[in-house]
Amino acid sequence: MSFIGKVGAAVVAVGLAAGSVLGAGSADAAGDLWGAYAFSGQQWESWSAVDWPSAEEAAASVRDQCGGGEDCQVMTWANGCGALVWSDQGWVTGASGPTRSEAIRKAIDNMSEHVPVARLANFGSSQLSGTEVVDVLCTANAH
Repeated sequence: MSFIGKVGAAVVAVGLAAGSVLGAGSADAAGDLWGAYAFSGQQWESWSAVDWPSAEEAAASVRDQCGGGEDCQVMTWANGCGALVWSDQGWVTGASGPTRSEAIRKAIDNMSEHVPVARLANFGSSQLSGTEVVDVLCTANAH
């Protein structure tokens, strides 16, 4: 699951309306643990939550921290890790994966769709790419 935003413009969730919850399937399986990030382009700040029993509860937690406005973009994931990455060109992306490294790789890949030089960060050249991992958060049952 992912989201992408650009400073100075409304944060855009890829293919979804503002405030959408990504990855919140129709039902939570027993034993699933959920994490969530919210990001505000206006405040240029992010919030996180982890180990919630449902996507809805994880999303509500970060949405409340963000202030609940239309500017708050929410990403959720289950049983794994979420990563936030930013670029010095003003983009923020997020993605999830079963491990920390996979979540980071996917977030950088998402970034590279808008900032092609960001891909260098996946090859150990984060300084040259202007890309930085902001946060990585994993549920207690991540691999």
